This record gives sequence, structure tokens and C-alpha cells, in this order.
Amino acid sequence: MLRHLSRKTLTHLTYLFNHLLRLGHFPTCWKRAKVVPIPKANKPGNDPNSYRPISLLSTLGKLFERIVAARLTSFVNRQHLLPHTQFGLRKKHSTVFQLVRITDYISNGYNFHRHSGIVLLDLEKAYDTVWIHGLLYKLITFKLPTYILLTLKAFLEGRSFTVHLNDTSLSPKTSPSGLPQGAVLSTTLFAIYISDMPHPPNTQLALYTDDTAILTQSWRTDTIVHRLTHATSVLFRYFTRWKLQVNIHKTGHFVHSTPSCSPNTSPLPADSNPVELTNPLSSSPTRPQTPVYEAFNLSNS
Repeated sequence: MLRHLSRKTLTHLTYLFNHLLRLGHFPTCWKRAKVVPIPKANKPGNDPNSYRPISLLSTLGKLFERIVAARLTSFVNRQHLLPHTQFGLRKKHSTVFQLVRITDYISNGYNFHRHSGIVLLDLEKAYDTVWIHGLLYKLITFKLPTYILLTLKAFLEGRSFTVHLNDTSLSPKTSPSGLPQGAVLSTTLFAIYISDMPHPPNTQLALYTDDTAILTQSWRTDTIVHRLTHATSVLFRYFTRWKLQVNIHKTGHFVHSTPSCSPNTSPLPADSNPVELTNPLSSSPTRPQTPVYEAFNLSNS
């Protein structure tokens, strides 16, 4: 639609966007989302968790977001604010390149007859649980230009949404926390939010926006267990501090073993008890627990 606007109208839009940037303002009407629940496949229709909310936002608002996102991304790249392990939202990086990096890491371990252990962390409702004031604090510490910081503050605060299901619409609700689903800026802001994630010793991290993999190698499987357990504890503390929640039911874990183990290697037997992956800050005795580690020897497959 915007492509077919007259030159005069586009000129007025340019004046409007420049004025908004000078003021550090984001109009309230562009922050009202129309949420349409889309049912997930093979899920019960009477469960609210069986629907994926899709937010429909103003076209002009999304265009203005792209302008702000381009300036924010340019600043982030110039200042090298994202860690080198983050492959999301970076030019000449992709999921394929991250997978190649992981594959190369495991292949190098094969050459030295090492086991490679991996834990795949899944953040539960990652964008919805972002702590807005914590994000603004990080943006301030990164010393963003004032006009970008004020515009992002206006973008994040005072958001609302209305749920539309079939021919019914509910009353508007405010969004006290979280990044708006479907917003152009959300992925960049989330990558910035977790850019200070600690790097546990003797491990490698592989990130793609909100997806996190922890890798380590050793000739001994018990060393891998110790390293991965310590690494998950460190990251659990970090996520808890910044009000993010790891979904332990969707967290994956496995070990790649060399076809022939070296003499000083002691593979984990199939019937051994794995180390458990739980939130170390949770004291609830009824909290479900998921094993962090289970060995698979490729020579037996």
C-alpha cells in the first residue's frame, strides 16, 4: 500500500518520522495490537496454551520501527555489542553457519578421540517475559544515542492489545512486560537483552537469538557431566536474575562419542544414573526434574 502513495504523501511521512525521532516519541495508536489466536496442530481446542497469539500492528508503526531498527542495528554492530557466539540478526550469519560451527566443533573432537556434550536450552515465552526496566537499564549502559533510547522507551511502555476470536473481541488489556510479538524491533532488542550472558569456563556457547546451546569436550564423560551441570547452573542464575524462565521440559541434552574410545575414556554405561538438570535457585520439592545428560555411543548405533 505504501508503495503506491504519492511523492507528496511520502514527503509528509518523512517529515513525520524525522520529527518523531527528534522528539523520541512513539505514537500510542501504533502500540495497540490486534491479537488473533492461531490454533496449534494436534492440540486441544479448549486449552488456551493450544493457541499461538499473532499480533497485528499498524503498517505505519512497523515502517517507523524498521527505521529505528536500522539505526539501532547499525549502532550495535559498530560498538560490537553482540557476542561473537550470537549468530542471530548479524550480517553474513545464519542458522546454517551456526550449525556448521557446531558440526566443526564436534568433528574436531572426533579427531582427538574426545566426547562432545551438548545441552540445548529453551526459554519459556522468551519475548513475553522480558523485563522492560531491565532492558532499558542495559540500553542505558550501552550508551545508545539519546534519541534512540527515548524512542525505544516510548515504544516499550504503554502498550496494549485486544484479542479477536472469530467475531468476538475482548476489552483492551495493557502489556506490563515483554516484547511485542510480531514487532520488527523485538528480535533485535531481545538479542541485546541477553548479550551479557555469562560464558561458563571450559564450554562453548552457540546462540541464535533466544536459542542457546552449551557445548564441551573431554576424554572423560564424567568431566563433561560436571562441566555441563556447572554451566547450566550459571546460566540458570543469569536467567533468573533477569526474569527469564528456562523450560526444562523442552531442554535437550546428548553426547556425541567417538567410534573408538581412547584408553583413558570411561563412557557412561547405558544403565547409569544421569545428572539432573533443574533450576538451582528453585527450592520447590515438587518441581519436575529433567536429566541433563545421557550418553550415546555412536559405535553402537
